[in-house]
Amino acid sequence: MGSYQQAADPPLDCADRCGEGQPPTWRYSRPPSGGSVTMPFPEGMMTRDDLAHAAAVTPQAVSTWARRHHDFPAAVSNGSQALFSTQAVALWLDSRKIPRNALLSGERSGATYGTRFRSAVGLPTSGAIDEGSARQSKERLNQELWVPLEQLLRKSSDPEVFEAVAMSLLCLRGTDSLGWTELATASAATIQETLTHVRSRQPERLAKATAALQDLPATSWWCYQLVKLVSVIGSERINPAQAFDYLLDRFAQERHSSRDEYLLPAELANLMVQMLGPKSGTRVHDPCCGTGSLLLAAANQLGVDSAQASATMTGRAASMRTWRMANINIALRGIQIDLGDGPPADPREVDAGSGPFDAVLLNPPFGMRTWSTPTRRDPRSWPHGEPSPHNPAFAWLQSALEVLAPGGRAAIVMPNLTTFARTGRERSIRRSLVDDRVVHCVVSLPNQLFRETTVPVTLWILAHPNDSFGDEVLLIDARSAAHRDGPTHRVLSHRGCRAILDAYRSWGRGAGKFPTTVDDVRSAAVAIAEIRERGYDLQATTYLDQHRLAPVRGRTDEQLRSLPAEMTRLDSEAQSADAALDRHLRELALWTR
Repeated sequence: MGSYQQAADPPLDCADRCGEGQPPTWRYSRPPSGGSVTMPFPEGMMTRDDLAHAAAVTPQAVSTWARRHHDFPAAVSNGSQALFSTQAVALWLDSRKIPRNALLSGERSGATYGTRFRSAVGLPTSGAIDEGSARQSKERLNQELWVPLEQLLRKSSDPEVFEAVAMSLLCLRGTDSLGWTELATASAATIQETLTHVRSRQPERLAKATAALQDLPATSWWCYQLVKLVSVIGSERINPAQAFDYLLDRFAQERHSSRDEYLLPAELANLMVQMLGPKSGTRVHDPCCGTGSLLLAAANQLGVDSAQASATMTGRAASMRTWRMANINIALRGIQIDLGDGPPADPREVDAGSGPFDAVLLNPPFGMRTWSTPTRRDPRSWPHGEPSPHNPAFAWLQSALEVLAPGGRAAIVMPNLTTFARTGRERSIRRSLVDDRVVHCVVSLPNQLFRETTVPVTLWILAHPNDSFGDEVLLIDARSAAHRDGPTHRVLSHRGCRAILDAYRSWGRGAGKFPTTVDDVRSAAVAIAEIRERGYDLQATTYLDQHRLAPVRGRTDEQLRSLPAEMTRLDSEAQSADAALDRHLRELALWTR
């Protein structure tokens, strides 16, 4: 274990230095081996001295942080000493950079106390998002890319075709530098002929993904539009992959709704992958891959290159639009992921593939009123009960579960309604899933995360049926784990994602104390017996809010316990009604223009 030594300069922020007349300061030295420090932190709690030891600062520095910063995690008393939540402290330290004169050997400039602390106590490390840099990058892309593209979009009679053309050109820009040089020098009279020539050299998969360029009418209007688009997209300051991500979001804002799949936020995609934690060599599959964001997030975590990716990463797109977008997205990253030759003939088909897979990632379409199964499937073969013909949610849950390998996990985005729907069929399926111990964790997510829908969603973590995890389900209320991004959109915060992940991993290790609250993320490890008593309700608020209920005259205890779930249900139904009303008003507006 390391030791403290008296030092002339304390390892504190300039604002946190002790000053004259204070006790001597100390500098921390790492163990000779350079490894991490292992210390006993009972049930995720630690003393002030332990906290200082792990962060390599003095105990007095911890006291200074607590005194000067109102958001520093509050201590709780166990009767003899003050204890701090390890998770809460880690999150707070993630945003505090270490001064240059306090960096330890091997630490780089810009490192945070959070990184040092997490390494010492064995928590997963993750670099904090530089929100300032991200904001500057978005502002630059808005001015240099979106503003001129939006002017062209306003003149287009078919926004969907315009989007496909712009993204296909980005694909050429990022994958064929020679071809792009030819396009950049083409005139309106030669642009379409040049496009045909350039695309003829593309691999078959990319030629199919950029088919929107081939299908354009040979009108003078489109010829001039293509020249302008090439000029805008060809800016040297634009990174094609970064521009693709940005335009996906802007086009989603522009259309307000989707006829097939909703664009998955990048923050949620990364969280889903981190919760599954795929290891090198695992088989990762997304049976409804949208634009490929989940597969790319998994590839980033695994660090796979193009040779490895094709062997371990597979996906399936539901529509031709998303198949093309996913292939472009993957090509711009230089990764080869097998998405098959195209979508199924029926875009309503619910099919998770043949498996087995070690990790299944899934963000299926929410709005389908009818769905179908592959012809090879026996309609009576649903292991947990036949799903409603008007709601594919429980069909997707069961399909993903069926293709998991032993030890495998699935992370699936579901409408919030699936956690408490009271129809006999859906409640019966939910009961079977819980009783069979395949529901590992359910996370209630913030509203307004998606550009194209306001439907509140949850994240389900499922486990292979033969993997027993005891008699608990972890329920997490993360509805406050977001910050505003405009008047009608919210983004999962870095601290919120970290709190979700830390709670999930601590529970998985059998550590931590539940229920717990870290950065407005509340978690409860609920016994299956209690879930059974409450009608298999999987809303975190049902169990976390019960202690807040005050006696109300004329109400039984059972009625009082059911009030939070009923309020959440009514709120969800109200939001769904608002979303439907907005959709109908937009449709009506098209007729009144």
